[in-house]
Amino acid sequence: MTTPVSDLQVVLAKFTAAMIFYMFMWLPSLVSILVLRHYINNPEAFDGGLIGSTFLGIFLLGGLFMSLGCFASALTHSQIVAAMVSFTLGITLFLLSYLSGHLPAIAGWQAAVFSHVALFDHMNDFARGLVDTRHVVFYVSLTFLFLFLTLRVVESRRWK
Repeated sequence: MTTPVSDLQVVLAKFTAAMIFYMFMWLPSLVSILVLRHYINNPEAFDGGLIGSTFLGIFLLGGLFMSLGCFASALTHSQIVAAMVSFTLGITLFLLSYLSGHLPAIAGWQAAVFSHVALFDHMNDFARGLVDTRHVVFYVSLTFLFLFLTLRVVESRRWK
């Protein structure tokens, strides 16, 4: 809190570092795709657009969960508590998306809300090679929401 950087820079730096680490963790899967492409008889069988859209979906989903983790980290001083809050929020979001597929269609507005939060449906389109702007806006807006909430929590510490 005594550094000559703004709160926004602190939040964005933490999020960027988390995303760089997240992308670094996915590098072995990219290497395995290149190795598989090299050793199969039909290299044209690998669709670059399909693989690119899948990794875009994984990147956007990771951004959502990383921003959720940054928010949980800003809420507390303890790393263990932050990990548990982040895990709980992530599992809740995951289970809400799972619940949307199991609610009957006649459930009303609750089913509509759960269907919009369904992470599986969004990722299914990315995995089929469809980059729909609705899904991109969904992930980006939730990522910005959690980053905004993180910024507000960090700013509120100045006033305590």
